[in-house]
Amino acid sequence: MPQTIAEKLFTRHNLAGTEVAAGDILEARIDGAMVHYHANEPMHELAVQAGFKEGLPRVWDRDRVFVLLDHHQPTLSQKQADENALIRREVERLGIRCFHDSEPGIAHQMMADYGLMRPGELVVGNDSHTISYGALNCGGIGITRADMLYVLLFGELWFQVPQSVRVVLNGRQPGYPIAKDVILYLAGQYGDDFAGNMSLEYAGTLVPQLSVDSRMCLAAHGVEVGAKLATFPFDATTEAFVKARTERSFEPITADAGARYEREIVLDVDTMPFVVAKPHQFGNVAPVAEVRGRRIQQAIIGSCANGRFEDIEIAARVLKGRKVARGVRFILSPASQHVYLQCIKAGLVETLLEAGAQVVTPGCGVCQPKVGFLSDGETCITSTTRNFKGRKGSMQAEIYLGGPLTVAAAALAGEIIDPKEVLDGR
Repeated sequence: MPQTIAEKLFTRHNLAGTEVAAGDILEARIDGAMVHYHANEPMHELAVQAGFKEGLPRVWDRDRVFVLLDHHQPTLSQKQADENALIRREVERLGIRCFHDSEPGIAHQMMADYGLMRPGELVVGNDSHTISYGALNCGGIGITRADMLYVLLFGELWFQVPQSVRVVLNGRQPGYPIAKDVILYLAGQYGDDFAGNMSLEYAGTLVPQLSVDSRMCLAAHGVEVGAKLATFPFDATTEAFVKARTERSFEPITADAGARYEREIVLDVDTMPFVVAKPHQFGNVAPVAEVRGRRIQQAIIGSCANGRFEDIEIAARVLKGRKVARGVRFILSPASQHVYLQCIKAGLVETLLEAGAQVVTPGCGVCQPKVGFLSDGETCITSTTRNFKGRKGSMQAEIYLGGPLTVAAAALAGEIIDPKEVLDGR
């Protein structure tokens, strides 16, 4: 039978060696495990809870476990410092070879930077945005910490093959990133659960025009619309990106003609307006025109959704020769050291600082309530991943989600405006 990308992925990794279809349950071979640690549950504590008094006795493959301390670098408390010290000892004891310790950044971007996930592979991670690996035609799946413990020991895990929804994006890529607007628009039109427990599979004439940065934004946000997987087809853009970062071989996955989809959604991006997600839900989406004039006190660009070069470049382009609005805190956080260096070499950081913006250490801090807390009654517009109540501290603050161009335009104006008003041929 013709297969979707998800069905092909799980057929390839099925330990039983048989073909599977949507709905089937299987034991799957894992190609890689991305492990970062939240402060309250490092690997050692999980192992002890599972009955291993001395911690994990082994990992199934020392070359396929990737440990990154992204959420806690640099550390923000003594507790985090002590837990990171424990992780260092465990990594050394277990002989794990890929360990990014003192390098700030977001694990998912670092996985891409270092070529640690490849087309056709099945890679799991103890973070929901592991789904972003689908941008590179890789099956990235977020799993629980208990499941990760099993993966670390045995290199396999059970899954149910998801149904698939095909999203056809047609139209032209303009001279600025629109991926965030695309996924927000889809969530607004079809609900923020339109891909619930399914695999998102992107196609259409826009896809070959999308940068890897934009693909990772769309794939990362798969989880915000309920998806288990979010995948892009393999093409020349994917190949060039991956081959520049790894010499390991890979085998891409392509959907078959005639594959069965639970649903197909078609969007012409040329007719799509700039949009934002209003408080306090990803699917509470409205055209920018509807909220135009809403005053802001803070604007943020960063996270595993929108902390990449093209996101920061558009902000620098908007702000060049201008100033951030008085009373607005404009915070930008590159997704990794690689991205940060890329921005510095392009002169973006100098432009942003001259305009009055703040560029902070790469990492997850601007997305989680660690950097840029809000006070009661304040409003923030951000390109980060989520806008639920309390995400940035105060339960009485309001968070709007928007694309990096929309965020930069608001930082310049001091209020939410139509981004086209500030492009001015830029």
